[in-house]
Amino acid sequence: MKALSIQEYIDLRDESREHFGVTLHLHDHCTSQYLSSDGQPFDDRYSAYLLDYFDSKKLSATISNDRTGVLILPKGL
Repeated sequence: MKALSIQEYIDLRDESREHFGVTLHLHDHCTSQYLSSDGQPFDDRYSAYLLDYFDSKKLSATISNDRTGVLILPKGL
């Protein structure tokens, strides 16, 4: 499923690495997309950034309990 385009992912990946020191990996599933770090938990500032970013794209984002990933779905699903 494509909630986030490949170019949007690349831009987000690069910005995450440059501004927050977080390496992101995209996992594309039939019903959702998932971003994960290299096991590095997201801090509060980065978590807020991600939630704001996805909200601006009209996407629903849920950060994992261990704060190393984020599930992305179109809003309304």
